[in-house]
Amino acid sequence: MEFSEAVTTVTRETIIPMVSDTFLKGNVLTLRTLGNSKSWKSGYKYDIPFKYKKSTEGGIVGIGGTLDTSRQETRTKMEFEPQRIHKPVVIDDIEAAVNQGDERVLELLATECDSIAQDLTDDIGTYLYTGTGATGNSFDSILNAADDATNFGTYGSKSRTTYTSLKGYYIASIGALALSDLSTGYDAVEVGGVGPTIIVSTPTVWSAYESLLQPTVRAGYQTSGFPQVTRSGMVSSVNTLTGGDIGFNALWYRGTPFVKDEKCTSQKLFMINEKNFFFAGLELPNYEKINTSANNVNGPQALPIPKGFNWSGMLRSSNQPAEVGHMYLVGNWMSDDPRRQGQLTGITG
Repeated sequence: MEFSEAVTTVTRETIIPMVSDTFLKGNVLTLRTLGNSKSWKSGYKYDIPFKYKKSTEGGIVGIGGTLDTSRQETRTKMEFEPQRIHKPVVIDDIEAAVNQGDERVLELLATECDSIAQDLTDDIGTYLYTGTGATGNSFDSILNAADDATNFGTYGSKSRTTYTSLKGYYIASIGALALSDLSTGYDAVEVGGVGPTIIVSTPTVWSAYESLLQPTVRAGYQTSGFPQVTRSGMVSSVNTLTGGDIGFNALWYRGTPFVKDEKCTSQKLFMINEKNFFFAGLELPNYEKINTSANNVNGPQALPIPKGFNWSGMLRSSNQPAEVGHMYLVGNWMSDDPRRQGQLTGITG
């Protein structure tokens, strides 16, 4: 309906006091890794010592026997470097001036910061699945952690040919997903009876797995609802989420939650032990923290401030009538035991 100026000149529009995100995708694994990040306290590299072989010295000693006194080298260290990604927040002086007083519906700076933080999180989520590590200025990722040297011959600066215990599980050209594919991959990354803590794939592959379940199991999910994976754990259903928690639907495989992540690369499935795959964040001196928990913006999910998230504050621009702030995430993803990470690729359905 088109109103006349007799109405529009004396009547304001209704503005909803929140911003709806209609563009960004879900980011489940990013929520988990950043929400449970570790601190990168200092040092230009993050070193992880690891054991790559068993000592063969020693053994049974008979009466009057001789003791072995040699020592074998059985340990070395992986090395990871911090990476940095940023987004600018720009507020023009005129925009700041008009966004004042009774006519303001949303605070411009707070809304812009929340929106840019979502965009930064979205970029980070892409690197989580595509980062190539030592190849140029790129984050490491689950992509090169869960590899057997097929695509990444080194990990943490160490050759996977020399140090074969750094090989993850990798299988290509799966085709149509079968339960045997999952069982083979699960067995490969299960070490000492401890398997993956989460399985992540695309919505298409997630639905393909759902179709493999027995009808009684599918009916149970439809009746009781899907379990909900949160940043810090799981709850039985969406009805049991507590205030502020965001949950994502999960199926079960061998007691491990299987979730769909829209950021996951097409035709891939990852089996991840989150105790051995994590983000370490570096705090920059003289930088601030900012609450970007989506209180004012209806974003894809709310995140606690992750370690490594740095805010410069608003600074006077030298070449424009505006203030500019910069949001950074500094740190890297890494695995201290890549054997426990796996990926299945080429899944067509």
